[in-house]
Amino acid sequence: MRAQAEQDSGLTDEQWVDRQVTTFQHVIASGGYSTMAALIDEGDLDLDLESVFEFGLRRLLDGYAALIEQRPPAEPQLSPGS
Repeated sequence: MRAQAEQDSGLTDEQWVDRQVTTFQHVIASGGYSTMAALIDEGDLDLDLESVFEFGLRRLLDGYAALIEQRPPAEPQLSPGS
């Protein structure tokens, strides 16, 4: 994954994160992400490409799980000829 991302972007993980610093600063300064701002202030947030990807993937999968859990149970399907 890392090699493919580097090939596609022409950037290493560190270079990509370094280029995103201004964007992250604007997001934090907006005031809408107080928990993220607190984590950054405490130094508990590691912003390398792999941790950002894993964090996003976990949130995506958690969202799918919540949607699946909300669905009503499927009704049994009758097979033809029964």
